[in-house]
Amino acid sequence: MSAFVSDLDTPLLKLSPKDSFTLRDAVQGILALGGIGSGKTSGTGNAVRQAYLRAGMGGLVMVAKPEEIGDWIKAAKENGRAASVILFDETQGYSFIDYEFSYHGLDGQGTVVETLMGVSASADHAAGNGVAGAGEEFWTHTLRQNLNYVVPAIYIAYGKVTVTNIIDFVTTAATEAEQYADPQWIEQSYAGRTLKRMVDSPAMPVEEAKQRELMQYWLYQFPAIPEKTRGNIVITLSSKFDRFRHGRLKRCFCEKTTIVPEMMFHGAIIIMCMPVMTWKEDGIIGQQLFLHAAERAIEARNGLDRQHQLRPVFLYADECHYFVTEKDEAFLSTCRGSRACPVFLTQTLPTLYARMGHTKTAAAQGLIGKFGTLVCHQNACHETNEYVSKVIGRDIHQRKNESRGIGSNSSFGTSSGTSVSMGNSSSMSFGGGSPSHTTGRNTSSGWSDGRSSSSGSSENWSQGTSEQMDNIIEPAFFARNLKSGGPRNGGIVTAVWFKAGASFHHGGGRNFMVAEFKQ
Repeated sequence: MSAFVSDLDTPLLKLSPKDSFTLRDAVQGILALGGIGSGKTSGTGNAVRQAYLRAGMGGLVMVAKPEEIGDWIKAAKENGRAASVILFDETQGYSFIDYEFSYHGLDGQGTVVETLMGVSASADHAAGNGVAGAGEEFWTHTLRQNLNYVVPAIYIAYGKVTVTNIIDFVTTAATEAEQYADPQWIEQSYAGRTLKRMVDSPAMPVEEAKQRELMQYWLYQFPAIPEKTRGNIVITLSSKFDRFRHGRLKRCFCEKTTIVPEMMFHGAIIIMCMPVMTWKEDGIIGQQLFLHAAERAIEARNGLDRQHQLRPVFLYADECHYFVTEKDEAFLSTCRGSRACPVFLTQTLPTLYARMGHTKTAAAQGLIGKFGTLVCHQNACHETNEYVSKVIGRDIHQRKNESRGIGSNSSFGTSSGTSVSMGNSSSMSFGGGSPSHTTGRNTSSGWSDGRSSSSGSSENWSQGTSEQMDNIIEPAFFARNLKSGGPRNGGIVTAVWFKAGASFHHGGGRNFMVAEFKQ
Protein backbone atom coordinates (compact mmCIF):
# COMPACT_ATOMS: atom_id res chain seq x y z
CA MET A 1 0.00 0.00 0.00
CA SER A 2 1.53 3.32 -1.07
CA ALA A 3 1.95 6.27 1.28
CA PHE A 4 -0.36 9.23 0.82
CA VAL A 5 -0.86 12.79 1.99
CA SER A 6 -3.83 13.57 4.21
CA ASP A 7 -3.22 17.08 5.60
CA LEU A 8 -5.51 19.38 3.63
CA ASP A 9 -2.92 22.16 3.64
CA THR A 10 -0.28 19.99 1.93
CA PRO A 11 1.02 21.71 -1.25
CA LEU A 12 0.52 19.47 -4.28
CA LEU A 13 1.56 21.73 -7.14
CA LYS A 14 3.73 24.84 -7.36
CA LEU A 15 2.03 27.50 -9.46
CA SER A 16 4.66 30.20 -8.85
CA PRO A 17 7.52 30.70 -6.37
CA LYS A 18 4.98 31.93 -3.80
CA ASP A 19 1.72 30.26 -4.88
CA SER A 20 0.75 26.61 -4.33
CA PHE A 21 -2.20 24.39 -5.16
CA THR A 22 -3.02 22.39 -2.02
CA LEU A 23 -5.02 19.29 -1.13
CA ARG A 24 -7.68 21.64 0.27
CA ASP A 25 -7.96 23.17 -3.21
CA ALA A 26 -7.97 19.73 -4.83
CA VAL A 27 -11.03 18.47 -2.95
CA GLN A 28 -12.97 21.45 -4.30
CA GLY A 29 -12.43 20.20 -7.85
CA ILE A 30 -10.77 21.45 -11.03
CA LEU A 31 -12.43 22.24 -14.34
CA ALA A 32 -10.04 22.95 -17.22
CA LEU A 33 -11.32 24.55 -20.44
CA GLY A 34 -9.38 24.94 -23.66
CA GLY A 35 -9.80 24.65 -27.40
CA ILE A 36 -8.32 21.93 -29.58
CA GLY A 37 -4.52 22.11 -29.37
CA SER A 38 -4.58 24.61 -26.51
CA GLY A 39 -2.37 22.45 -24.27
CA LYS A 40 -4.97 21.77 -21.57
CA THR A 41 -4.16 18.03 -21.48
CA SER A 42 -0.39 18.36 -21.74
CA GLY A 43 -0.39 21.46 -19.51
CA THR A 44 -2.92 21.50 -16.67
CA GLY A 45 -3.97 17.88 -17.15
CA ASN A 46 -0.46 16.45 -16.97
CA ALA A 47 0.67 18.71 -14.11
CA VAL A 48 -2.33 17.73 -11.98
CA ARG A 49 -1.96 14.05 -12.88
CA GLN A 50 1.68 14.01 -11.80
CA ALA A 51 0.85 15.86 -8.57
CA TYR A 52 -1.95 13.48 -7.60
CA LEU A 53 0.17 10.42 -8.31
CA ARG A 54 3.00 11.81 -6.18
CA ALA A 55 0.51 12.47 -3.39
CA GLY A 56 -0.41 8.77 -3.25
CA MET A 57 -4.03 9.23 -4.21
CA GLY A 58 -6.22 6.43 -5.47
CA GLY A 59 -8.38 7.25 -8.42
CA LEU A 60 -10.55 6.51 -11.41
CA VAL A 61 -9.51 7.53 -14.92
CA MET A 62 -12.15 7.93 -17.61
CA VAL A 63 -10.78 7.35 -21.10
CA ALA A 64 -11.92 9.02 -24.31
CA LYS A 65 -8.85 8.42 -26.51
CA PRO A 66 -6.82 5.17 -26.59
CA GLU A 67 -3.49 6.97 -26.12
CA GLU A 68 -4.56 8.17 -22.68
CA ILE A 69 -4.10 4.66 -21.31
CA GLY A 70 -0.39 4.63 -22.19
CA ASP A 71 0.08 8.16 -20.86
CA TRP A 72 -1.30 7.16 -17.46
CA ILE A 73 0.75 3.96 -17.28
CA LYS A 74 3.89 5.96 -18.09
CA ALA A 75 3.07 8.65 -15.52
CA ALA A 76 2.41 6.01 -12.85
CA LYS A 77 5.83 4.43 -13.49
CA GLU A 78 7.57 7.81 -13.33
CA ASN A 79 6.02 8.49 -9.94
CA GLY A 80 6.58 5.05 -8.43
CA ARG A 81 2.92 4.06 -8.74
CA ALA A 82 3.09 1.33 -11.40
CA ALA A 83 1.92 -1.31 -8.92
CA SER A 84 -1.20 0.73 -8.16
CA VAL A 85 -2.53 0.65 -11.73
CA ILE A 86 -5.51 -1.60 -12.52
CA LEU A 87 -6.65 -1.76 -16.13
CA PHE A 88 -10.40 -2.29 -16.40
CA ASP A 89 -10.54 -4.03 -19.77
CA GLU A 90 -12.48 -7.01 -21.12
CA THR A 91 -10.58 -9.41 -18.86
CA GLN A 92 -11.97 -7.66 -15.75
CA GLY A 93 -15.50 -7.35 -14.45
CA TYR A 94 -17.87 -5.47 -12.20
CA SER A 95 -21.18 -7.32 -12.02
CA PHE A 96 -23.07 -4.31 -10.77
CA ILE A 97 -26.36 -6.04 -9.90
CA ASP A 98 -24.65 -8.84 -7.97
CA TYR A 99 -22.44 -6.30 -6.23
CA GLU A 100 -25.30 -4.18 -4.93
CA PHE A 101 -27.33 -7.15 -3.69
CA SER A 102 -24.30 -8.76 -2.05
CA TYR A 103 -23.55 -5.49 -0.31
CA HIS A 104 -27.10 -4.54 0.79
CA GLY A 105 -29.32 -7.60 0.30
CA LEU A 106 -32.90 -6.85 -0.71
CA ASP A 107 -32.38 -3.31 0.59
CA GLY A 108 -30.11 -2.83 -2.44
CA GLN A 109 -33.16 -3.02 -4.71
CA GLY A 110 -33.43 0.76 -4.96
CA THR A 111 -29.78 1.17 -5.89
CA VAL A 112 -30.03 -1.55 -8.53
CA VAL A 113 -33.09 0.12 -10.06
CA GLU A 114 -31.45 3.54 -10.08
CA THR A 115 -28.33 2.03 -11.66
CA LEU A 116 -30.50 0.49 -14.37
CA MET A 117 -32.20 3.85 -14.87
CA GLY A 118 -28.75 5.38 -15.19
CA VAL A 119 -27.92 2.79 -17.85
CA SER A 120 -31.09 3.79 -19.67
CA ALA A 121 -30.11 7.46 -19.50
CA SER A 122 -26.56 6.59 -20.61
CA ALA A 123 -27.95 4.83 -23.66
CA ASP A 124 -29.81 8.02 -24.60
CA HIS A 125 -26.73 10.11 -23.81
CA ALA A 126 -24.48 7.92 -25.94
CA ALA A 127 -26.91 8.18 -28.82
CA GLY A 128 -27.03 11.97 -28.46
CA ASN A 129 -30.63 11.98 -27.21
CA GLY A 130 -30.10 14.40 -24.37
CA VAL A 131 -33.33 16.32 -24.83
CA ALA A 132 -36.30 14.94 -22.91
CA GLY A 133 -39.79 16.41 -23.05
CA ALA A 134 -42.76 16.02 -20.75
CA GLY A 135 -43.82 12.84 -22.59
CA GLU A 136 -40.40 11.32 -22.05
CA GLU A 137 -40.75 11.92 -18.31
CA PHE A 138 -43.86 9.76 -18.29
CA TRP A 139 -41.95 6.85 -19.80
CA THR A 140 -39.10 7.35 -17.37
CA HIS A 141 -41.44 7.09 -14.38
CA THR A 142 -43.24 4.11 -15.92
CA LEU A 143 -39.96 2.28 -16.58
CA ARG A 144 -38.79 2.91 -13.01
CA GLN A 145 -42.06 1.59 -11.60
CA ASN A 146 -41.82 -1.55 -13.70
CA LEU A 147 -38.25 -2.23 -12.59
CA ASN A 148 -39.25 -1.73 -8.95
CA TYR A 149 -41.50 -4.79 -9.28
CA VAL A 150 -39.35 -6.89 -11.64
CA VAL A 151 -36.04 -6.77 -9.76
CA PRO A 152 -37.20 -7.83 -6.26
CA ALA A 153 -39.40 -10.60 -7.64
CA ILE A 154 -36.45 -12.21 -9.42
CA TYR A 155 -34.09 -11.68 -6.48
CA ILE A 156 -36.50 -13.22 -3.94
CA ALA A 157 -37.16 -16.19 -6.22
CA TYR A 158 -33.56 -17.02 -7.22
CA GLY A 159 -31.23 -14.92 -5.06
CA LYS A 160 -29.62 -13.51 -8.21
CA VAL A 161 -30.66 -11.02 -10.88
CA THR A 162 -29.26 -10.49 -14.37
CA VAL A 163 -30.24 -8.14 -17.17
CA THR A 164 -31.29 -11.13 -19.24
CA ASN A 165 -33.61 -12.25 -16.40
CA ILE A 166 -35.20 -8.80 -16.28
CA ILE A 167 -35.89 -8.71 -20.01
CA ASP A 168 -37.18 -12.30 -20.02
CA PHE A 169 -39.54 -11.54 -17.14
CA VAL A 170 -41.09 -8.45 -18.71
CA THR A 171 -41.44 -9.99 -22.17
CA THR A 172 -43.22 -13.09 -20.77
CA ALA A 173 -45.37 -11.38 -18.10
CA ALA A 174 -49.08 -12.16 -18.33
CA THR A 175 -51.41 -9.69 -19.99
CA GLU A 176 -54.42 -11.27 -18.23
CA ALA A 177 -54.57 -12.32 -14.57
CA GLU A 178 -56.17 -15.67 -15.50
CA GLN A 179 -52.96 -16.81 -17.18
CA TYR A 180 -51.26 -17.20 -13.80
CA ALA A 181 -53.83 -19.90 -12.96
CA ASP A 182 -52.85 -21.98 -16.01
CA PRO A 183 -50.06 -24.49 -15.10
CA GLN A 184 -49.14 -24.99 -18.75
CA TRP A 185 -48.75 -21.23 -19.31
CA ILE A 186 -46.69 -20.90 -16.11
CA GLU A 187 -44.33 -23.61 -17.29
CA GLN A 188 -43.71 -21.77 -20.57
CA SER A 189 -43.40 -18.29 -19.04
CA TYR A 190 -40.28 -17.15 -17.19
CA ALA A 191 -42.39 -14.59 -15.34
CA GLY A 192 -44.91 -17.24 -14.36
CA ARG A 193 -42.23 -19.64 -13.10
CA THR A 194 -40.51 -16.85 -11.18
CA LEU A 195 -43.64 -15.68 -9.37
CA LYS A 196 -44.59 -19.27 -8.50
CA ARG A 197 -41.16 -19.91 -7.06
CA MET A 198 -41.21 -16.58 -5.19
CA VAL A 199 -44.32 -17.75 -3.35
CA ASP A 200 -43.65 -21.50 -2.99
CA SER A 201 -39.89 -21.75 -2.42
CA PRO A 202 -38.12 -18.37 -2.35
CA ALA A 203 -34.32 -18.33 -2.33
CA MET A 204 -34.45 -15.15 -0.24
CA PRO A 205 -37.34 -15.43 2.24
CA VAL A 206 -39.24 -12.19 2.85
CA GLU A 207 -42.39 -11.09 4.63
CA GLU A 208 -45.68 -12.16 3.10
CA ALA A 209 -46.66 -8.52 2.74
CA LYS A 210 -43.80 -8.00 0.28
CA GLN A 211 -44.87 -11.06 -1.72
CA ARG A 212 -48.48 -9.85 -1.82
CA GLU A 213 -47.36 -6.41 -2.99
CA LEU A 214 -45.43 -7.89 -5.89
CA MET A 215 -48.18 -10.36 -6.84
CA GLN A 216 -50.75 -7.56 -6.76
CA TYR A 217 -48.79 -5.62 -9.35
CA TRP A 218 -48.22 -8.51 -11.76
CA LEU A 219 -51.68 -10.04 -11.46
CA TYR A 220 -53.74 -6.87 -11.65
CA GLN A 221 -51.85 -3.60 -12.24
CA PHE A 222 -49.58 -4.63 -15.10
CA PRO A 223 -52.33 -6.38 -17.11
CA ALA A 224 -54.56 -3.32 -16.57
CA ILE A 225 -52.09 -1.04 -18.33
CA PRO A 226 -53.35 -0.20 -21.85
CA GLU A 227 -51.92 -2.57 -24.43
CA LYS A 228 -50.04 0.12 -26.36
CA THR A 229 -48.48 1.55 -23.20
CA ARG A 230 -47.55 -1.91 -21.97
CA GLY A 231 -45.97 -2.70 -25.32
CA ASN A 232 -43.91 0.48 -25.17
CA ILE A 233 -42.67 -0.44 -21.70
CA VAL A 234 -41.48 -3.83 -22.92
CA ILE A 235 -39.83 -2.41 -26.04
CA THR A 236 -38.12 0.41 -24.13
CA LEU A 237 -36.76 -1.90 -21.45
CA SER A 238 -35.57 -4.62 -23.80
CA SER A 239 -33.98 -2.23 -26.32
CA LYS A 240 -32.10 -0.10 -23.80
CA PHE A 241 -30.71 -3.03 -21.82
CA ASP A 242 -30.05 -5.34 -24.76
CA ARG A 243 -26.36 -4.30 -24.86
CA PHE A 244 -25.85 -6.10 -21.54
CA ARG A 245 -27.16 -9.42 -22.86
CA HIS A 246 -24.17 -10.08 -25.07
CA GLY A 247 -20.74 -8.83 -26.08
CA ARG A 248 -18.20 -6.87 -24.06
CA LEU A 249 -20.68 -5.04 -21.82
CA LYS A 250 -22.07 -8.40 -20.70
CA ARG A 251 -18.56 -9.72 -20.03
CA CYS A 252 -17.50 -6.60 -18.12
CA PHE A 253 -20.66 -5.82 -16.15
CA CYS A 254 -22.81 -8.93 -15.86
CA GLU A 255 -20.66 -12.04 -15.43
CA LYS A 256 -18.03 -11.57 -12.72
CA THR A 257 -16.64 -9.06 -10.26
CA THR A 258 -12.87 -8.54 -10.09
CA ILE A 259 -12.87 -4.76 -9.58
CA VAL A 260 -14.92 -2.67 -7.14
CA PRO A 261 -14.82 1.12 -6.68
CA GLU A 262 -13.71 0.83 -3.02
CA MET A 263 -10.29 -0.33 -4.21
CA MET A 264 -9.53 3.36 -4.80
CA PHE A 265 -9.63 3.94 -1.04
CA HIS A 266 -6.46 1.87 -0.73
CA GLY A 267 -4.52 3.47 -3.57
CA ALA A 268 -5.75 1.67 -6.68
CA ILE A 269 -5.71 3.71 -9.89
CA ILE A 270 -8.47 2.20 -12.01
CA ILE A 271 -8.09 3.05 -15.70
CA MET A 272 -11.21 2.46 -17.78
CA CYS A 273 -9.75 0.76 -20.86
CA MET A 274 -12.93 1.30 -22.86
CA PRO A 275 -11.95 4.29 -25.02
CA VAL A 276 -14.88 6.17 -26.45
CA MET A 277 -13.04 6.54 -29.75
CA THR A 278 -12.91 2.75 -30.21
CA TRP A 279 -15.73 1.35 -28.03
CA LYS A 280 -18.12 4.11 -29.17
CA GLU A 281 -21.50 3.99 -27.35
CA ASP A 282 -20.46 0.92 -25.35
CA GLY A 283 -17.52 2.91 -23.97
CA ILE A 284 -19.74 5.78 -22.85
CA ILE A 285 -22.37 3.53 -21.25
CA GLY A 286 -19.86 1.28 -19.49
CA GLN A 287 -17.73 4.12 -18.15
CA GLN A 288 -20.71 6.13 -16.96
CA LEU A 289 -22.01 3.06 -15.13
CA PHE A 290 -18.75 2.58 -13.24
CA LEU A 291 -18.26 6.31 -12.65
CA HIS A 292 -21.62 6.58 -10.90
CA ALA A 293 -20.84 3.45 -8.88
CA ALA A 294 -17.58 5.10 -7.81
CA GLU A 295 -19.42 8.29 -6.86
CA ARG A 296 -21.88 6.34 -4.71
CA ALA A 297 -19.01 4.51 -3.00
CA ILE A 298 -17.20 7.80 -2.31
CA GLU A 299 -20.31 9.39 -0.84
CA ALA A 300 -20.77 6.39 1.46
CA ARG A 301 -17.12 6.02 2.53
CA ASN A 302 -17.47 8.15 5.68
CA GLY A 303 -19.71 5.43 7.03
CA LEU A 304 -16.86 2.91 6.80
CA ASP A 305 -14.01 2.31 9.23
CA ARG A 306 -11.53 5.15 9.44
CA GLN A 307 -8.81 3.38 7.45
CA HIS A 308 -11.12 3.56 4.41
CA GLN A 309 -11.75 7.30 4.78
CA LEU A 310 -8.37 9.02 4.87
CA ARG A 311 -6.75 8.55 1.45
CA PRO A 312 -7.82 11.22 -1.08
CA VAL A 313 -9.16 9.86 -4.36
CA PHE A 314 -9.47 11.55 -7.72
CA LEU A 315 -11.94 11.24 -10.57
CA TYR A 316 -10.13 12.26 -13.74
CA ALA A 317 -12.06 12.77 -16.98
CA ASP A 318 -10.46 14.32 -20.05
CA GLU A 319 -13.07 15.15 -22.70
CA CYS A 320 -15.50 14.97 -19.79
CA HIS A 321 -18.49 15.89 -21.96
CA TYR A 322 -18.68 12.20 -22.92
CA PHE A 323 -19.21 11.17 -19.31
CA VAL A 324 -21.00 13.87 -17.27
CA THR A 325 -24.69 13.70 -16.40
CA GLU A 326 -27.02 15.44 -13.97
CA LYS A 327 -25.92 12.97 -11.27
CA ASP A 328 -22.41 14.43 -11.31
CA GLU A 329 -23.74 17.86 -10.40
CA ALA A 330 -25.31 16.43 -7.23
CA PHE A 331 -22.14 14.51 -6.41
CA LEU A 332 -19.95 17.60 -6.75
CA SER A 333 -22.14 19.36 -4.20
CA THR A 334 -21.11 17.00 -1.39
CA CYS A 335 -17.97 15.09 -2.39
CA ARG A 336 -15.54 17.49 -0.70
CA GLY A 337 -16.26 15.94 2.70
CA SER A 338 -15.35 12.51 1.30
CA ARG A 339 -11.91 13.67 0.11
CA ALA A 340 -12.78 13.32 -3.55
CA CYS A 341 -10.75 15.37 -6.03
CA PRO A 342 -12.63 15.69 -9.35
CA VAL A 343 -10.60 16.78 -12.39
CA PHE A 344 -12.71 17.41 -15.50
CA LEU A 345 -11.32 18.72 -18.79
CA THR A 346 -13.30 19.78 -21.85
CA GLN A 347 -13.12 22.21 -24.75
CA THR A 348 -16.00 24.65 -24.48
CA LEU A 349 -19.16 25.27 -22.49
CA PRO A 350 -21.44 24.75 -25.52
CA THR A 351 -19.93 21.26 -25.81
CA LEU A 352 -21.16 20.45 -22.30
CA TYR A 353 -24.56 22.01 -22.94
CA ALA A 354 -25.04 20.01 -26.12
CA ARG A 355 -24.12 16.66 -24.54
CA MET A 356 -26.33 17.17 -21.49
CA GLY A 357 -29.20 18.50 -23.59
CA HIS A 358 -30.22 22.07 -24.29
CA THR A 359 -33.22 21.73 -21.98
CA LYS A 360 -30.73 21.02 -19.18
CA THR A 361 -28.53 24.07 -19.60
CA ALA A 362 -29.21 25.06 -15.99
CA ALA A 363 -27.97 21.65 -14.83
CA ALA A 364 -24.81 22.06 -16.92
CA GLN A 365 -24.21 25.53 -15.50
CA GLY A 366 -24.82 24.17 -12.01
CA LEU A 367 -22.19 21.51 -12.60
CA ILE A 368 -19.67 24.06 -13.87
CA GLY A 369 -20.25 26.27 -10.85
CA LYS A 370 -19.42 23.44 -8.44
CA PHE A 371 -15.71 23.43 -9.31
CA GLY A 372 -13.60 25.49 -6.94
CA THR A 373 -10.77 25.95 -9.44
CA LEU A 374 -11.29 27.02 -13.05
CA VAL A 375 -8.32 26.80 -15.44
CA CYS A 376 -8.73 28.45 -18.83
CA HIS A 377 -6.42 27.79 -21.75
CA GLN A 378 -6.34 29.31 -25.20
CA ASN A 379 -9.84 29.26 -26.65
CA ALA A 380 -11.60 30.64 -29.71
CA CYS A 381 -15.10 30.10 -28.28
CA HIS A 382 -16.60 33.51 -27.52
CA GLU A 383 -19.30 32.11 -25.22
CA THR A 384 -16.73 30.28 -23.11
CA ASN A 385 -14.36 33.22 -23.01
CA GLU A 386 -17.13 35.63 -22.08
CA TYR A 387 -18.30 33.33 -19.28
CA VAL A 388 -14.81 33.07 -17.79
CA SER A 389 -14.35 36.82 -18.10
CA LYS A 390 -17.56 37.38 -16.14
CA VAL A 391 -16.59 34.82 -13.49
CA ILE A 392 -13.29 36.58 -12.88
CA GLY A 393 -15.26 39.79 -12.52
CA ARG A 394 -15.04 43.51 -13.05
CA ASP A 395 -12.94 46.20 -11.43
CA ILE A 396 -12.26 49.91 -11.63
CA HIS A 397 -9.81 50.73 -14.42
CA GLN A 398 -8.03 54.08 -14.79
CA ARG A 399 -8.20 55.36 -18.35
CA LYS A 400 -5.69 58.06 -19.51
CA ASN A 401 -6.95 60.80 -21.79
CA GLU A 402 -4.89 63.43 -23.63
CA SER A 403 -5.68 66.25 -26.05
CA ARG A 404 -3.42 68.60 -28.06
CA GLY A 405 -4.16 71.40 -30.51
CA ILE A 406 -1.95 73.56 -32.77
CA GLY A 407 -3.15 76.64 -34.72
CA SER A 408 -1.61 79.42 -36.89
CA ASN A 409 -2.88 82.58 -38.74
CA SER A 410 -1.44 85.20 -41.15
CA SER A 411 -2.74 88.27 -43.07
CA PHE A 412 -1.29 90.47 -45.87
CA GLY A 413 -2.60 93.70 -47.51
CA THR A 414 -1.51 96.46 -50.02
CA SER A 415 -2.96 99.92 -51.03
CA SER A 416 -1.96 102.57 -53.66
CA GLY A 417 -3.49 105.73 -55.21
CA THR A 418 -2.81 108.97 -57.24
CA SER A 419 -4.48 112.47 -57.20
CA VAL A 420 -4.39 115.45 -59.60
CA SER A 421 -6.00 118.92 -59.13
CA MET A 422 -6.08 121.96 -61.57
CA GLY A 423 -7.55 125.52 -61.21
CA ASN A 424 -7.84 128.96 -63.03
CA SER A 425 -8.44 132.44 -61.56
CA SER A 426 -9.04 136.00 -63.04
CA SER A 427 -9.85 139.40 -61.57
CA MET A 428 -10.54 142.98 -62.79
CA SER A 429 -10.36 146.26 -60.80
CA PHE A 430 -11.57 149.88 -61.49
CA GLY A 431 -10.56 152.80 -59.54
CA GLY A 432 -9.10 156.18 -60.03
CA GLY A 433 -7.50 155.27 -63.13
CA SER A 434 -7.71 152.83 -65.84
CA PRO A 435 -9.05 149.39 -65.15
CA SER A 436 -6.68 146.47 -64.50
CA HIS A 437 -7.16 142.77 -65.34
CA THR A 438 -5.23 139.75 -63.85
CA THR A 439 -5.42 136.04 -64.59
CA GLY A 440 -3.77 132.89 -62.86
CA ARG A 441 -3.57 129.12 -63.14
CA ASN A 442 -2.42 126.41 -60.61
CA THR A 443 -1.86 122.66 -60.91
CA SER A 444 -1.06 120.00 -58.20
CA SER A 445 -0.71 116.18 -58.22
CA GLY A 446 0.07 113.41 -55.64
CA TRP A 447 0.65 109.58 -55.30
CA SER A 448 0.52 107.21 -52.30
CA ASP A 449 1.45 103.50 -51.77
CA GLY A 450 1.03 101.27 -48.61
CA ARG A 451 1.47 97.60 -47.55
CA SER A 452 0.68 95.66 -44.30
CA SER A 453 1.14 92.04 -43.07
CA SER A 454 0.66 90.10 -39.80
CA SER A 455 1.01 86.43 -38.61
CA GLY A 456 0.53 84.39 -35.40
CA SER A 457 0.41 80.82 -33.97
CA SER A 458 -1.15 79.08 -30.94
CA GLU A 459 -0.73 75.66 -29.23
CA ASN A 460 -2.62 74.00 -26.34
CA TRP A 461 -2.18 70.55 -24.60
CA SER A 462 -3.99 68.80 -21.74
CA GLN A 463 -4.02 65.31 -20.14
CA GLY A 464 -5.86 63.52 -17.32
CA THR A 465 -7.30 60.19 -16.07
CA SER A 466 -10.82 58.87 -15.54
CA GLU A 467 -12.13 55.83 -13.65
CA GLN A 468 -14.28 53.24 -15.37
CA MET A 469 -15.77 49.87 -14.29
CA ASP A 470 -14.81 47.14 -16.77
CA ASN A 471 -13.84 43.46 -17.09
CA ILE A 472 -10.60 42.58 -15.34
CA ILE A 473 -9.78 40.27 -18.27
CA GLU A 474 -11.46 40.86 -21.60
CA PRO A 475 -12.80 37.78 -23.46
CA ALA A 476 -10.39 38.38 -26.34
CA PHE A 477 -7.46 37.76 -23.98
CA PHE A 478 -8.09 34.00 -24.05
CA ALA A 479 -7.99 33.93 -27.83
CA ARG A 480 -4.78 35.89 -28.39
CA ASN A 481 -2.61 36.11 -25.26
CA LEU A 482 -2.13 32.52 -24.07
CA LYS A 483 0.51 30.06 -25.25
CA SER A 484 -0.47 26.62 -26.50
CA GLY A 485 2.89 24.87 -26.29
CA GLY A 486 4.67 23.19 -29.18
CA PRO A 487 7.93 24.27 -30.85
CA ARG A 488 6.59 27.76 -31.61
CA ASN A 489 6.20 28.44 -27.88
CA GLY A 490 9.24 26.49 -26.73
CA GLY A 491 7.00 23.82 -25.21
CA ILE A 492 5.41 26.35 -22.84
CA VAL A 493 1.68 26.31 -22.10
CA THR A 494 0.01 29.17 -20.24
CA ALA A 495 -3.45 29.37 -18.71
CA VAL A 496 -5.49 31.63 -16.47
CA TRP A 497 -5.77 29.85 -13.11
CA PHE A 498 -8.80 31.09 -11.15
CA LYS A 499 -9.97 30.21 -7.67
CA ALA A 500 -12.79 31.92 -5.83
CA GLY A 501 -11.54 33.56 -2.67
CA ALA A 502 -7.86 33.08 -3.49
CA SER A 503 -5.19 35.77 -3.31
CA PHE A 504 -2.32 34.88 -5.62
CA HIS A 505 1.03 36.63 -5.11
CA HIS A 506 1.81 36.11 -8.78
CA GLY A 507 -1.52 37.71 -9.63
CA GLY A 508 -0.96 40.86 -7.59
CA GLY A 509 -3.26 39.73 -4.80
CA ARG A 510 -6.14 38.91 -7.15
CA ASN A 511 -8.07 35.64 -7.31
CA PHE A 512 -6.45 34.60 -10.59
CA MET A 513 -3.00 34.33 -12.09
CA VAL A 514 -1.42 33.26 -15.35
CA ALA A 515 0.14 29.84 -14.71
CA GLU A 516 2.88 28.38 -16.87
CA PHE A 517 3.42 24.69 -17.65
CA LYS A 518 6.24 22.90 -19.42
CA GLN A 519 5.07 20.21 -21.82
